[in-house]
Amino acid sequence: MNATVKEGESYTVPAGYHNGSGTVTGVAGGGNYKLQTKSVTPTTQQQSVTPDSGYYGLSGVTVASIPEAYQDVTSVTASAGDVLANKVIVTSTGAVVAGTMPNNGAISRTLNTNTPSVTVPAGYHNGSGTVSITLESKEATPTKEQQVIAPSTGKVLSDVLVNPIPDEYQDVSAVTADSNAVLEGYDIVDANGDIVSGAIPVIQSESATLNVATDTYQIETGYHDGLGSVTVAYSEIDASNPVIPSTEPQVITDADGGFLSSVYVDAIPSNYIDTSDATAAAADIINGKSAYVDGSLVFGTMPNATTDIVLFPNPITIGQETVAARTSEIISQGYHDGTGIARIIVEPATATPTKQTQTIYPSDGHTLSYVTVNPIPANYIDTSDATAKASDILEGTTAYINGQLVTGTMENNGATALTMDGLTTTSVTIAAGYTSGGTVSLTDDIEQALAAI
Repeated sequence: MNATVKEGESYTVPAGYHNGSGTVTGVAGGGNYKLQTKSVTPTTQQQSVTPDSGYYGLSGVTVASIPEAYQDVTSVTASAGDVLANKVIVTSTGAVVAGTMPNNGAISRTLNTNTPSVTVPAGYHNGSGTVSITLESKEATPTKEQQVIAPSTGKVLSDVLVNPIPDEYQDVSAVTADSNAVLEGYDIVDANGDIVSGAIPVIQSESATLNVATDTYQIETGYHDGLGSVTVAYSEIDASNPVIPSTEPQVITDADGGFLSSVYVDAIPSNYIDTSDATAAAADIINGKSAYVDGSLVFGTMPNATTDIVLFPNPITIGQETVAARTSEIISQGYHDGTGIARIIVEPATATPTKQTQTIYPSDGHTLSYVTVNPIPANYIDTSDATAKASDILEGTTAYINGQLVTGTMENNGATALTMDGLTTTSVTIAAGYTSGGTVSLTDDIEQALAAI
């Protein structure tokens, strides 16, 4: 259904089903109406804003923002136990809650051996409280008994100075002696710190004499004072009656049955020589001579081959006969007495370096004893360190560079005479190459130009 409503009128929609296509339309006209503008601030209660008396209706309503004192508290997580006692908060549900956290202010405690720990009470602390200890230094000297170094009542040890072991106490862990290593009548401290009495008997002095019949004496176990002795009966065969070496074995004894302190044995006679290390055979000994080799007399069979040897590297002419060159000769087997001569006819030679390779030969029938090579002539110079090239050398001239003759290509410009007028010509180029000198002049064009002005 459709309906229209004029200003100041109202229309009651009848009860019943409506299909949603009906409309109610306002129609202008019908009188002059006084409207009111209002403002409202949100509160925690719902408000109904109506026009004041004398106004037909509201032309507009301004709703202010939520006051600063009101906040969205849905994110609040603190509870009463998280807030100091006597302080109030608003919870996430908007409820006003008083805090229950105790305010402990400043709490101070002292720790010692009787009170090694303290429980800090739950609640708020203002940061001025302390937990402290009273320190104490002590000193101790090692003793034979274990010591407990404890602090005084109500104090805590900061350090303990342990003095060194007294001088009369020694580390005996390295002691290895036992009763069998100590004289009777004496005590020692063993490695365990126990007192041990010595068990070595004191023998003092004992003496004995040794000879051929009694060549062994058993020394008693125990301590000897160093005054006892074991004496040997001996005799000496000296140089006045020496033992003479012979080719037969000899037994030398003391006539009185004592020991021999020394035996003087003469040297093997000079005509007796140890020939066991001789190795020569008959062929190694000159014919007609003999020698002992390992105890046997050997007669030599080596021939006497003494002779002279003459060598000549080139053929030689002797009389009407030409003898071929002889550059080597076999030395005859046998003994040479040192008078034979092997010689080559030699001569010296001299050579002067040239630009061509030379081979110096001896004269016929001679060989070179030495060759004197003269120095490079003074007009030859080592040019290997020269670095110039053709363009660095004046044309028409030559020079040797690193062994090569180089002809110069540097242009010879002679004397240079160049001018500038300072007006149209302010610079000139000196030609590349050699210049023997010359001038670069400024003409009087500038002066004339200025005068004309």
